[in-house]
Amino acid sequence: MKRQDQQITGQLHSIETMGLVDGPGIRTIFFLQGCPLRCLYCHNPDTQDLNGGRIVTPSEILQLANRYKPYQGEDGGVTFSGGEPLLQGKFLAESVKLLKENEFNVCIDTSGYGQKEYYSNIFPYVDTILLDVKAFSERAYLDMCLVKQKPLIDFMNQLEDYGFHGQIWIRHVMVPGYTDNKKSMQKLIQTIEPIQHLVERLEILPYHTMGKEKYKELNKPYLLENVNPMDKEKAKEFEIYANVLLAEQMSKDRIELIEKQEVETSTLETNVSLEEHNKIIRNFSNLPLLRHINPEILNDIQHQFIVKKLEKEEILFQSGDDPNYMYIIYSGAIKIFNVLPNMKEQIFYIYRKDSFVGGHNLLSDSKYWYTGEALLDSVVITIPAKIFNIYFANKKAVLKEILSQSFARIRWAEDLINRLATLNSSVKTAGLILRLAENFGIKKNGQIQIPMKFDRAEMSNFSGLTRDSLTRKLGEFEELGYIHIENEILTILNFDALESYLN
Repeated sequence: MKRQDQQITGQLHSIETMGLVDGPGIRTIFFLQGCPLRCLYCHNPDTQDLNGGRIVTPSEILQLANRYKPYQGEDGGVTFSGGEPLLQGKFLAESVKLLKENEFNVCIDTSGYGQKEYYSNIFPYVDTILLDVKAFSERAYLDMCLVKQKPLIDFMNQLEDYGFHGQIWIRHVMVPGYTDNKKSMQKLIQTIEPIQHLVERLEILPYHTMGKEKYKELNKPYLLENVNPMDKEKAKEFEIYANVLLAEQMSKDRIELIEKQEVETSTLETNVSLEEHNKIIRNFSNLPLLRHINPEILNDIQHQFIVKKLEKEEILFQSGDDPNYMYIIYSGAIKIFNVLPNMKEQIFYIYRKDSFVGGHNLLSDSKYWYTGEALLDSVVITIPAKIFNIYFANKKAVLKEILSQSFARIRWAEDLINRLATLNSSVKTAGLILRLAENFGIKKNGQIQIPMKFDRAEMSNFSGLTRDSLTRKLGEFEELGYIHIENEILTILNFDALESYLN
């Protein structure tokens, strides 16, 4: 790193203006100088020296990026590669911040080694990380890259603490005789466990020897001289195997997380005094939902209402519970949420004083598909299903209140769906295919075929993805053997693999 006139500068090796594989869409790729690793298969050894290349400023990076922005499309942007871009932390931090302020999509191709003191200034501005995982043990890293594995492990464990909220593409260069086996793929999935909920794509890149000539030019020995290039078809088979393992592991971890969160639902016994119980019930009689009940009847049945105090984070009901009660919030707040397939908790609603939940479930006799938990210390009145069915379900005014609130929640959900950005494109695409299969699928020869009644633009709107992202992800699923598209017919070849993204 050099300074000129107190200006932040970096060392740039080269630029690729129409990159198609180093991040989503069409990218302008800036290859930075310097790398602390010495991978045996490195095909850009001329980028290893930090002092090579030419000096540039973040402003020059923005100027160059703007020049090629018209060609990038809605998914494209800028990728920093190398070398190892994180080795120029201060320059990179200023560059990504400047690019983000100018509405660029930013991607970093890294092996997780660099200047940690700048990570918190870099990763809040990064949309996608291409994370190169070289090997799967301390010994293997020393043998293959001449560095320790621990910095990578620390990088993965602390990534979200640095402010990263984007997606990750995992990449591994498969070298024959080193990692071309199922055991290595299993170790790969174990290695990326800390970040697997952020993984949007996993690629196995076959080792090649196209960089040999550079070693001759640099008068450096090529240490894999006797290793043949990796067979591309075999590498693709291992990529499919690794993706299946990843989907299965994500599904397993999500189930374990749900089970961990599923503490025993609070037994619905009142834990307030009789005096407090009566006071709360009297106040509740003014609610729109209750004021339509004859006061004499309400007076007779109110002793069957259960008043329950909940401490913060205490579960009121959970996904899969039968609809045994309708709940009315007297004080505090109840959050309604689910754990998404990407291991994130998604809050759908927050119910506050005078709101109610469970009425629609009682009317339709449907189980809860979400969990209710106290966001704050709360007091809730529960109306048992038997009382609800006798005194509430046949009242048009009560039903109108329930439908009115249900409609408001539908509008909220529609808005939420439009804003959701946490699900990765693999999950969205798998969900789209399964929804289409449910509505339009035809069973034929033991497989499900979906006539493509929608064009890609309609499908992208339905899935919440851009057209380019959806097209790319459908292509990836086809490469992985999950689907096959021919003559406007999408055939599901591996239903379980698609479903594993959502289970």
